[in-house]
Amino acid sequence: ALYRKVKKELNISPSNYIQKIRLEIAKQLLDKKSITVSEIAYASGFESLSYFSKSFKNKYGHKPSSISANSH
Repeated sequence: ALYRKVKKELNISPSNYIQKIRLEIAKQLLDKKSITVSEIAYASGFESLSYFSKSFKNKYGHKPSSISANSH
């Protein structure tokens, strides 16, 4: 029931919505350039750096390390 309500209201699945929010948070953190890409990935809720990088590239068209001075 909750899944259907969220999907109807947002026109996106709950899991995709959560991932969208996580990526937006990660992008804000990358713009600040205060912590590494790895730290940002985990701080935004991703369990894998490679999955974070792939998801980020799919959403924004480039790797997260391309906008971070602290890419590790």
